[in-house]
Amino acid sequence: MKTTTPTFDNNLLKRQNLLFLVAAVLLHLFALHGFKPDSAPAKARMQENSIAVQFRDAPDEAETRLAGVSAKPGPLAAPPSASTVKKTVAAVPTKQIEPEAVPKVEPPSEPVEQTPVPSEKAETELKAEDTSSPASNDSVSSDGPQTYPVHLPPAGTIKMRIVRTEPNRHPVYGDSAINWSYDNRNYKLSIEASLDLLLTSVNLYQINSEGGITASGLAPSISTEKRRSRSETATHFDHENKLVSFSSSNKTAGMQEGTQDKASIIMQLAGIARAEPGKVQAGREIRLQVAEERDLAMFSFVVVGLEEIDTKIGKIMAWHFVRPPRPGSYNSKLEVWLAPDQYWYPVQIQNTDSNGAVTTQTVTSVFSVPGN
Repeated sequence: MKTTTPTFDNNLLKRQNLLFLVAAVLLHLFALHGFKPDSAPAKARMQENSIAVQFRDAPDEAETRLAGVSAKPGPLAAPPSASTVKKTVAAVPTKQIEPEAVPKVEPPSEPVEQTPVPSEKAETELKAEDTSSPASNDSVSSDGPQTYPVHLPPAGTIKMRIVRTEPNRHPVYGDSAINWSYDNRNYKLSIEASLDLLLTSVNLYQINSEGGITASGLAPSISTEKRRSRSETATHFDHENKLVSFSSSNKTAGMQEGTQDKASIIMQLAGIARAEPGKVQAGREIRLQVAEERDLAMFSFVVVGLEEIDTKIGKIMAWHFVRPPRPGSYNSKLEVWLAPDQYWYPVQIQNTDSNGAVTTQTVTSVFSVPGN
């Protein structure tokens, strides 16, 4: 049997081998660079790769491998362009900049307390609060008298029993009366006191006050005082020129709005309390200028509290006001109890001298005239 040996076309073989070689090279390149049919031009891809590098801490494995191939290209690989090499080298330092890296959140430290600096308005308001009493919005000067709304008690007569005690001496008794009347424009007020003897009584003193009624309350025009074994003295009030003159000292002094005399001060204080009873609270201070026998003095009354007074007409609840001694002006302590249920009339008055003598006047009867 004759064997036939097949023959091959050498040229065809060479062409087939070349095609396989080209196909293998292309597949190798596609495997290395990836095949993206709709990929953007090279310049656009390099920009995207550069942005990606800025947001990542390190290149991934594929990029490392690609960088290695680019550094050592094979005989059939296309050499990387100058722009590609420049972009790859420039992208590496962007890791140190990290422009959009999330900042590290540190735990908050302990807050430091800061003292706020008060504004000029706050300082002005603070000064205004310091000069006013705790429960009052009255017109105030820092060290002078104040002006207040006033609602005067009705006209009437208040009778009192006097008890005077002195160290190492027996008590002395007597009687007093406050006679109080007014109309829409003027007022009259008198205070009389007498001491009991065995079969009679002796007039101790009498104080009279007359004047007008203004928005600030009582405005005395003249006050006279007559004491046992002494000459009568007079105090004149010139409201037009804001002056007070004293017959006992031939002195003239400037007065403030709302200045009172020794008799009118009691009813003025009652009118202030009656006008705004809600402001009568423990600790409140009421300052009034008062003309005494020879000069002007500042009377500062402080509210002590609401107390029960035992009187001939029963137990009465009354607000206790006290004017402490003031060195350089007067050494006595004056105390007044005003009763809200009795039109804010004074139901007890007490004076304590520097030598320890105490004179107490306590109400025995109240007669008021309706209509005020």
